[in-house]
Amino acid sequence: MNAIAHIEGAVFIQNDQVKTSSLKVAELFGKHHKNVIQKIESLECSPEFTSANFSAHVQTVEIGNGATRESKYYEMTKDGFIFLVMGFTGAKAAQIKEAYINTFNQMAAMLYNMQGNHDQIHVGAVVQLKSGGPLYTVSKIIYDQNGYMESAEVIWHNKSNLCRETLPINCLTLESKNLIQNKTLEDFWTSVHNYGMDKLNHSRKPNLLAFNLGQIYECIEGLPPKNQLSSILMQSRAPFPVYMQHNHAVHSGVTYKTVKCWVFDTRQQRALEHTH
Repeated sequence: MNAIAHIEGAVFIQNDQVKTSSLKVAELFGKHHKNVIQKIESLECSPEFTSANFSAHVQTVEIGNGATRESKYYEMTKDGFIFLVMGFTGAKAAQIKEAYINTFNQMAAMLYNMQGNHDQIHVGAVVQLKSGGPLYTVSKIIYDQNGYMESAEVIWHNKSNLCRETLPINCLTLESKNLIQNKTLEDFWTSVHNYGMDKLNHSRKPNLLAFNLGQIYECIEGLPPKNQLSSILMQSRAPFPVYMQHNHAVHSGVTYKTVKCWVFDTRQQRALEHTH
C-alpha cells in the first residue's frame, strides 16, 4: 500500500477541530496499534497539553465466531500528532510526517472555509496573527486543489523595504475597521516619505501636498487596491496630513504641467508635532 496516497482519508474534522486517530497513525507508519497506544500514554507532556490534544475512545471490534470486544484508541489534534511522531525516524517516516502535516493544513483551511470566514479575508485586507503581533496587508490568496483558501501572502513595510511572507489562513484574523484605516494611512504616508516627498508632491504651496494617485501606484509597490485606498485617504486626519479634495487640477512644481491631484493640508500635522 502506498501510505502517502491514503493520508488524506486519515485526517478528519470533528467538533470544529482537525484530527487523526491512533489507528490511522499505526496503519500508515506500519506499527502495531498497541505500541502506538503505549507511546501516547507514555508521552512526557503536561496534563493540560494531553487533555487538549488527545482524547481516548472505545470501539467494538469483531474477534471471530460472532464474538466482539472493546478496543481502546485515541483521537488527536495536529499538535498531538506532531508530539507523538517526533521520535519516528527514517526517510519513509519523514515522508509520511510531511504528507500528514500538509493534509492537516489543508483540512484546517477547509474547516476555515466551512465556518464562513473566507468572506472576510481577501486581497487588500489588513490582518494580524491570532497570537498577536504586527499588522499585515494581504497581497495574494493561495487556494488548495479543492478551491479552498489555504494560505495568504502578506506584505508589510520595514522602514523602506517591502517584506513578504506566506502564512496559513487559519492563523490570521482581521483587524478592526479603525485599526485597518490607521494602518493603511500609516503605511501610505510612510511609503510616500520613504520614496521621496519632493518627487511626488506637485504642490507649490508650503502647507499643501498634492499627489497624483496614478503616479504613486507607478512608483510605490505594495499599496492596497486603488478604490480601497481612495476611500481611506478621504478619512486622512491628524496626525496624518488632512484630506481636502481630490481630482483637483494643480499646476505642478515638479513637471510644470497641469496634473489632477489629491490635495492634503499639513498644518494640523505640524501643529501636533510642535506640541510633542
